[in-house]
Amino acid sequence: MKIGDKVRLIALPPDLPVGDADLPTKGVFNKCLGHNFAVAGFNEIGLAELLVESVTGSIEETIWVEPEFLELIPKEPPLP
Repeated sequence: MKIGDKVRLIALPPDLPVGDADLPTKGVFNKCLGHNFAVAGFNEIGLAELLVESVTGSIEETIWVEPEFLELIPKEPPLP
């Protein structure tokens, strides 16, 4: 998995904090479950950054998730 790859969030990390009204972490992950995103980057411990504004409607909103909770979406072959 690398930056720019398309992935699908296929499961929620079990240790997600519930959050609060200002930072509803688990709620954001629940909204994103099953959706496709491009990997925007990785942090120093290997978490993938996903830009999730297309699902949440919040500009530049991101989540950081372990790659084992993501499914790589195969690239479509170029048309002949």
